[in-house]
Order: sequence, then structure tokens, then C-alpha cells
Amino acid sequence: MIVAFRENVEGVLLACAELMANKDCKLISAKDRESLKQKMEFAGITDVKMLGFRATVDTSKIVCYIFGSQRARMFQRDPDVEGYISMVLRHRSSSPIELVNFLISCEGNVELLYSGKTRTGKKYYNYMRDVSRSYHRLCMFARPYSVNGVLSVKVDSPHHIGDMFCRWLARKNPDLPVAVIQRDVAWIGNGRHVGLDHYTNIPASLAGSLEFISTTDEIDDLWDMYYDSQAIPKRRNKTHAKQLQPKTSASMSKMSERDRYKVERGIANCTLDNFASGSEV
Repeated sequence: MIVAFRENVEGVLLACAELMANKDCKLISAKDRESLKQKMEFAGITDVKMLGFRATVDTSKIVCYIFGSQRARMFQRDPDVEGYISMVLRHRSSSPIELVNFLISCEGNVELLYSGKTRTGKKYYNYMRDVSRSYHRLCMFARPYSVNGVLSVKVDSPHHIGDMFCRWLARKNPDLPVAVIQRDVAWIGNGRHVGLDHYTNIPASLAGSLEFISTTDEIDDLWDMYYDSQAIPKRRNKTHAKQLQPKTSASMSKMSERDRYKVERGIANCTLDNFASGSEV
């Protein structure tokens, strides 16, 4: 029997449960129904058992079925099993079928996901940590800018974390629509402000056509002017500034690029007089 599962947390867990019940089944994975259809046509497969492509299920019950109710020995910031799988699947080098086989090989011992006692376990734990670090770097350094009133940011990460960052950014700015552009996809948060679903994705080429009239594009420039005007050159610590704004973060957004430029080249002369052009101060 051939089992096709969707490449998400639910699909992976369902595939694990199916493999535990039927060890002779063969696995294939796909991101969605269209991708699965293309794989089946290419391989000449006509009949498969599909898992995770329809209504969602309670993943916590499946986790208990696979690993029992034991608690994992893990670091304080490590995620639970569902979070672990979600992070691993977002890694650019992740193999969903290999992940399923690894979860089965743990034989109910959830500690093996985090301990790195096996070669595969260490690899996937590092995958999870790589994705987690990339996500937190985005939250720290990818500063959005206003485009037609939409809080927008273009992110450059090898991992599939654009939707995660979009949800975080939308929670931080509930009164504004946000757009996170990653390669050819734009993830939209708080989409109700622009007539879209609350969370959705559209082609990146369409992100610039969104418009929200409650804010202006002058906010970023106004902040830069204020920041520059308050700088005290004698207190400038270039070494410390480079540590807080590392060069690797400069490509995450336009504002990050400007910040890094200031770190390397200094801040342009600016005084409070710039705020009152055309008037006497």
C-alpha cells in the first residue's frame, strides 16, 4: 500500500501512526493536492491513501499515541513535539519521509528528538535550532517600512519562515495590515484591513498594489530624522554598535541596511532645525 501524506505537522504524525500499524506501506509526501497529483502522474501511481489533506485532527492525541505521555528532557526554550516537527519541516534541507522514519525509530522515546544520541537525531535537532535562530533573527533585525499604508518587509532566509514572521508581525501591529515578502510569495497578516482573509498569501508581485490609507510613508523618514538629530558623536561606540547590528542582518530589510550604514559610516549631520524648515527656531 502507498501512503501519501501532506508535508505539515498533521500529515507527518498521521504518517507515523499509519507506519506503526502497517510497516510494509510505502510513503510519498507533497505540499498540497496539486503537488501530489503531479507526483502521482510522474510516477504512474493511480491509487494512494491520503493523510493530512482533508479536515484537521487533534495532533496532541496522535503524539500521545506515538510517544506516550512521558515528558521530554530538553532545554528550556526547545519546543514540544508538534513545534519540533513544524520547525524541522521549515528547514531548506528537510526530508519529510526521512523525518517520519526517524520519529518511528525513536520507538516512543521522545527524549531522542532532543538528545542527539543518534546521527539522524542530531541532524534534525540542529535543523530545528537553525530554523529557530533564523526566526528570532528576523524578529530582532527585519524592520518593516510603510508602503501605501501597509507595513511591509522583504526577508531573505533560506528557510520557510515567512508565514511565521508574518503572524508575529501582525500580532505586534494589530491595527495595520502587514506584508512579509519572501522570494515570490507575500504573506499577508491582518488582511481584513485591505479586504483579504485575516492570514493569507498572494504572489509577491501583487503586494505593492495593496493600500491602506490610515498611515503614510513619512513615518520611517521622520523617525530617521529624529534618531539622527539626537545622536551624540562623542558617545558613539562603533564596536558595540556592530555587535548589536551585525553585518549578516543588514540584508533583512531596507531599514536594517540604513542602520548598518550608520554603524559603518557614522550618522549624517542633523539637528532639530531640520524639523522646522521654512520657519524660525
